[in-house]
Amino acid sequence: MKEIAREAETISKKNKLNFRFHNPNTPEATADYIVQIFVAANTGRVEQVLNQSASKGDKEKEEGEGENRCVS
Repeated sequence: MKEIAREAETISKKNKLNFRFHNPNTPEATADYIVQIFVAANTGRVEQVLNQSASKGDKEKEEGEGENRCVS
């Protein structure tokens, strides 16, 4: 098993991969597309953080209201 791993390692060292991509779009269109992907990928995370901060703010508000009541 170790022999196979060594052989694979030597093969990967000998064969260096070279990737080239052709992008016919303008840099602005490419940037816009990448931003759209990032926004779509992180929408759930943003909503989760907003919900957590909103619930945290509600708890702090409720705790603060109890301390500042005036009793006559």
